[in-house]
Parts: sequence; C-alpha cells; structure tokens
Amino acid sequence: MTATRQLSTPALNNRARYIDLGGAADHLFRFGAPLDLAYEYFCDVPAVFGLLPDALDCFAYGPDRYRLVVGATDGHGHSMAAIFDLEAHHDPGNVIRLEPAADGPPYNISGLVFSGTLAAQAVFRPAHGNTSTVDYHVEIDMAIPIPSALHMMPLSFLQKLGERTMEYKMTQMIDGFARSINSDFHAWVTGG
Repeated sequence: MTATRQLSTPALNNRARYIDLGGAADHLFRFGAPLDLAYEYFCDVPAVFGLLPDALDCFAYGPDRYRLVVGATDGHGHSMAAIFDLEAHHDPGNVIRLEPAADGPPYNISGLVFSGTLAAQAVFRPAHGNTSTVDYHVEIDMAIPIPSALHMMPLSFLQKLGERTMEYKMTQMIDGFARSINSDFHAWVTGG
C-alpha cells in the first residue's frame, strides 16, 4: 500500500470494555498464468474472500460493496463474528483496492458480533514468460467487546492476550489463504 491509513474502531470513540486489536500481513502470490487471468480471478471478491480460513460469508450488498463475516472461537466454547464492510476500487489489470465502507446493511447475527475495518490491496505484475505475480497487503483493525464473564480480568492482561492471539490468527489466515488461493486458482483456470 502506498500509505498506511488510520483505521478506526468503536473502542477509539467509546472507552467501554473493549480490546483494540489490529494487524497487517503481506503475501506475494505467483501464478503460472498471464496477468489478465490473475486479475479476473481476484475481481470475484466474494469467491476470493470465501477462501479465508474462518470466513463465514462474503457477499455483495451493492455495486463494488461487499460484506465479509469472519468467525472465531476463543477456545472455551464462545464464538464470535467480525463484520467488515468493504468498497472495491479497480485499476483494471493493475490494482484492486478494498477500503472500509460505512454504508453496510444492518446485520442480525446471534452471539458476540462486532464490526471492524479492513483495507487490502492487490497489485498485479507480469512475470517471466506467461506468468504473473500479485503483491497482496491487508490491514485489519477492530475492537472486540469483552464478554461479561471476563470483566474481572485486568484489561492489560486481556489486551496482551488478544494481541498475541491476533498475531497468530493473522499468520494462520494468510497462510491458509495462500494455500487455498493457489489450489482454487488452478482449478478455476483449468475449469475443474
């Protein structure tokens, strides 16, 4: 990304019992296909984000507007979901940028549900022969409400625990995403 943007979460505005978490990841994808095919593949935002580990849903809610729902468990039987509303910007054959959108539809999901912000950029470049690369960067920022059962825990402890968990999850997600995209892209290109 050309510039790091300041993402925001509810915890920045409301100092209630939230854990502020954020992370960023980069990955270079190499495709044995021409750039135009790699670009066309990545334009299907719901299909590509559906390959993320823990993605519960990704759907369009308007032109170039998408909602990504990512779920997780805390290891103690509590499940939660993060909602990311996105706006896509296309520079055909070169760049796809996803930025936080503030116009998402209401959601009705049970359990611990919170919204976050996500910004991503995929830069497409031709490589040697008939191959291409995609330089992918993603930033996530969210404020997770602290469940009432954990209100007696020191906030600093919960924050540190959340940061370590976020670092682990970002690595797990980008690694799983890379594996899934490589196999899915091959199947997409070959019609399988």
